[in-house]
Amino acid sequence: MIDSESNDTVDYGRLVWSDDLVLGVNSIDEQHREWIALVQAFESAVTEGRPAEEMRSTLAAAVAYTESHFADEQQVMEEAGYPFLDDHIGQHQLAWDRVHAFASGEGAGELAEEEMRRSLAEFLPQWLMLHINTADRQFARWLKGTMAPGTAHGIAPGTAHGGPTGPDGRVFGDIPV
Repeated sequence: MIDSESNDTVDYGRLVWSDDLVLGVNSIDEQHREWIALVQAFESAVTEGRPAEEMRSTLAAAVAYTESHFADEQQVMEEAGYPFLDDHIGQHQLAWDRVHAFASGEGAGELAEEEMRRSLAEFLPQWLMLHINTADRQFARWLKGTMAPGTAHGIAPGTAHGGPTGPDGRVFGDIPV
């Protein structure tokens, strides 16, 4: 994304849907677009200092979608026979635990509610970008590599191209999934 207010420098800190995030698994890509929009709404509400009720409602929407997206994505992986499903579920669980703790106020300690919202507004976009570009991309590459010629499996043509894999079949073997 080009930030026109800062002399055309790229702003990597913002969560923005782009073609770079397309995995080629249509159902997951559609959900990622929606999820990013919800996380952006929450992030904007926090950074712009909107009323607390708006921050709560945008967070509630993002949290609810997070839960349904994780379940849907895991179902796609299970149906495909993804061998690293347990690892992926573990990664989802770690993120879910953190989001739930922030959203429910658990573990707040000395942090004020506003500070918790700011922390979550920083965590969610960063985690989402990292997760899509590593663990989800690994699944898409694996799925593409297991498809028989002429089968679709919800893969968009020309996307989720295979790449080099390690001895265990993982694309990003050094990244915990």
